Amino acid sequence: MPRAHIALIEDDPVFQSVVRQYLEKKGYDVCCADNGIEGIEICRTQCPDIVLCDLKLPDIDGLEVIEQLLKVCTHIPIIVISASEKMSDIREAVRLGAWDYLVKPIQSLDIIENAVEHCLRRYQLEETYLHDVWELDAHIDILYQDDLIVGRLVEELHPDGVLSLNDYRFDCSFNDIGQAPVWVDYRPLTDGKVLVIMAAAQNATEQNLLPLLVLKTLIDPLIRQHLSGHDDTLLSPGVLLSHLNHELCHSQVRTAFDTLVGVVDTQKHSWVWAQAGDKFKPEPGAKPDLALGIWQHANFREHKIEYLHKLHCAFQGTELIVSAVPQTA
Repeated sequence: MPRAHIALIEDDPVFQSVVRQYLEKKGYDVCCADNGIEGIEICRTQCPDIVLCDLKLPDIDGLEVIEQLLKVCTHIPIIVISASEKMSDIREAVRLGAWDYLVKPIQSLDIIENAVEHCLRRYQLEETYLHDVWELDAHIDILYQDDLIVGRLVEELHPDGVLSLNDYRFDCSFNDIGQAPVWVDYRPLTDGKVLVIMAAAQNATEQNLLPLLVLKTLIDPLIRQHLSGHDDTLLSPGVLLSHLNHELCHSQVRTAFDTLVGVVDTQKHSWVWAQAGDKFKPEPGAKPDLALGIWQHANFREHKIEYLHKLHCAFQGTELIVSAVPQTA
């Protein structure tokens, strides 16, 4: 049985053949279309699990293809693979509903497989979340009585130990075993920068581990694109929150999130951040904006301080501490 059914809409015969052969060797079932109209018809009749689509097609624009595909299959994951690096194309593709955006030339075909797996996991998590809420409440109660399962899910939301970078130390502690689930992470970026994330689902219960995991999958493609030099959305926390808010408002996850995202520049000793919802009160802090997932037109402000010595943020037994002795301070 194939891992997933993929529709590949690509007019370059060489690239189409290479990608198809690679994915088929990886266990996927792949059908191909040379133009947008044929691709839309394939999706209409075959309902693939995921679509890979170029933006420059011989008959109709790839952005129009995305728009029409989402009318045919409302929630189908779409990954754009395009030679266009224009931010306007990327923003428009995401606005229309694309889940990821890969820029040609693709350095390694593994990047495509990773993007496919990220999207499939996110889709499965969203479907699981809806199934849990609407149909399997009793079964989920039993599921969450299994400490091993809950433990594995919680581990996905915690950072891998302490991070030390350029005199800065990033650490997190979880003091209250019975606390509501919280996602905390700090991820190294380029040029000595570190992405800091804290998030909690409103009206949180143990079952809200799943929507937090869905939120986490929205960040993964952006980190990969940043590290490959194609997208710096992560460096603008206000833009990042707007992106996450747009994705959540158009997803099947009907949960609002309190979220703090920011970037510590360990070379310039600065802290830039944005905050949605008021559960997290960082010190130093600022007035928060509306929680994520409530209103798709919400705006998120950025705040900045220079010469960061210590950042502290606590929420229901979870403490995030970033401390440093900047050499230039």
